[in-house]
Amino acid sequence: MQSAVRRWSVCQLAVSVRALTTRAAATTNFQLQKVYKQTQTDVLCQLRKSCSRSALLAQQSIPELIGVNQLCRHTHTHTLTQRGISTSKARAAQYSRYSASTIMNSYCKELDLMDYDIIGFDLDGTLLRYNLQEMTPLIYNVLKKYLVEVKGYSPALLSKDLDMDFFQKGLMLDGVRGNVLKLSNEATILRASHGTRLLSDEEIENIYGVERRWDVATAFYNNPLSTWNGPASEQMRTLLDYFDMPSALVFAQAVDVVDDESGPAGKPKEYKVWGDLLEALMHSYNRDNFSNDSSLYFKAMRAEPHRYVLPSSAKLLAWLEQLRNANKKLFLLTGSNIDFADLTATQALGPDWRKYFDFIVTYAKKPGFFTQKRAYLNVDDVAKRELPNTELSPVEYLQPGKIYAQGNWHQLHQSMAKLLHKDASNARALYFGDNIIQDIYTPVKHSGFDTVAIAEELFLMEAKDYPFKAVLHSKFWGPYFNNGCTPTLWSGFIANYAQICISSMDQMAQTAPTERLVCNNVNGFYPMVPKSLECSNLTTSWYGGCV
Repeated sequence: MQSAVRRWSVCQLAVSVRALTTRAAATTNFQLQKVYKQTQTDVLCQLRKSCSRSALLAQQSIPELIGVNQLCRHTHTHTLTQRGISTSKARAAQYSRYSASTIMNSYCKELDLMDYDIIGFDLDGTLLRYNLQEMTPLIYNVLKKYLVEVKGYSPALLSKDLDMDFFQKGLMLDGVRGNVLKLSNEATILRASHGTRLLSDEEIENIYGVERRWDVATAFYNNPLSTWNGPASEQMRTLLDYFDMPSALVFAQAVDVVDDESGPAGKPKEYKVWGDLLEALMHSYNRDNFSNDSSLYFKAMRAEPHRYVLPSSAKLLAWLEQLRNANKKLFLLTGSNIDFADLTATQALGPDWRKYFDFIVTYAKKPGFFTQKRAYLNVDDVAKRELPNTELSPVEYLQPGKIYAQGNWHQLHQSMAKLLHKDASNARALYFGDNIIQDIYTPVKHSGFDTVAIAEELFLMEAKDYPFKAVLHSKFWGPYFNNGCTPTLWSGFIANYAQICISSMDQMAQTAPTERLVCNNVNGFYPMVPKSLECSNLTTSWYGGCV
């Protein structure tokens, strides 16, 4: 059988799928004798799984390839042969979980929770949702006030109107030029503004060239983590979640104020607004300011958490219980410090929120959590703070039921695998999150497990009564997922790195954990592709899909 796997390539399987008929399916080795009773999608999904199993057999038949990093769809035969591995074996190595899954998922992209042993969740924007009609004005006003009172900006900034039509998640700030950018799935500039003024196509090309590219944006597209810190982070910011989203308007209006007050000398060659705004953001969200009233954001959240945090549905809480009853190990991984996480989780999930998770990690410092090996610290869950000098050794296992801070994925994965009585290499993990870089791209690209993207913008297509349409539906920028027939940067990341993309965890909870979710499109938008994307040229080179 193993030698047959070597001879029958995954590519040949994919070709055979294109000619799929009832007769062809019935004559395969996949034992689909009653295929006429199934939908075509069901048949294709079963073929995909069988293809994946064949690919796994190909890997297992070559023990010397175990642990070789090139076992992915980007495997290069010459790299393996340089390591002393024969060409035939190197060719078999190309039929990895990525190549098999990518080919078969041209026909079927699905999510089956029963395929996973470990399931994790982000907190903010994932397990809990915010009242965006209340939270975005709060953040907007807090940031403006800091710029005026602390950084010395003109009081004219405070008189600027709250224009929610300027809001959109995923915009990029060109801090040096004072511009706000919307990028395509290939990092070209689709739309741009200087301050709050929309730039014409001619102006965009005069600034960024006829190809409409900014080298910093291109670097982000090629490797998002390369711009996370260092010089690039001083020039730009991608507004990846709803905590960041109001920054675009504050930045743009501050640029307008600077321009208005420039006088005869003209506009500055380099704007300093982004550095000042970054300081405002860091002050507002700094965990040291949670309880001292220094952060007006935290002060408002502590005073009225019910105003800003939406309660999670009973159906979602029951769904979490069902996962645990199905012997899945659950973890909560949040960038929030324990005090803020406890405040919001209590409001959303109830005072006994900890019972839903086997492991809880706060102040996780994503995306570094998935790429580095920071030490874990113990947390005093009564005083709601990290305990100094309590670092765990790198080989120490985490204890179920305890709350930890910081840490790394490797140690958490090892600890959960031990709880499952499995080797970590056999303990498959899935993570739900809303931040496309921290929660979707980085875990898949750097830690090798699957993810589900949460994009509340899908509600704009699904629900006519969506209460936050005024916040997320922007005529100024156009749809979050596209500009005309061109997909955005975030549509591309979702298609390439997410197993599927859903509007909320409540949507997930509508289906029992034992039921498979099948998308009707290659890019993983569930249950269907956004209407605005139907005419787009969005393609996928899917990096996920564990065997």
